[in-house]
Amino acid sequence: MKITLFAFAILSLSVAAGCGSSNTTTGSGGSVGTGGSTGTGGATGGQDGAADGPVLYTLTVQNYLDWCNVAENGTVYPVSAPPVTSFAPGTVVNLSATAGASFVWGYWTGTDGDTTSAHDTSMATTVTMTSNKTILACCPFPPPASQTCP
Repeated sequence: MKITLFAFAILSLSVAAGCGSSNTTTGSGGSVGTGGSTGTGGATGGQDGAADGPVLYTLTVQNYLDWCNVAENGTVYPVSAPPVTSFAPGTVVNLSATAGASFVWGYWTGTDGDTTSAHDTSMATTVTMTSNKTILACCPFPPPASQTCP
């Protein structure tokens, strides 16, 4: 009986020692790391470990009260559906607008030509994508109407 208890005690200690040890190694380049799926110094990625895609900037074109007909890179958009599109950094987007039925051309805000308080009065203009941009097209009522764009 003493031998059996002795063997049981040895076996219990061996199992307990095995449960308490760890075989995990950590360090740079491990399987999980800050900012990526391959650890510090590995491929870049988001917090979820997935690789980030290319940087794109969003261009939102607002057509004030739908009074203008707007085209982006030659594509005319319906009055009620102004474009919201994405472009690579540095892309130059061509914009054009014409006044609707009983309106006159006014100005753009947020374009490359919007450098003064009079804004960009060219009907055809550009915007260079260096960040997310919101552009406004303004085609007010003809003077002497009191309804104007902001």
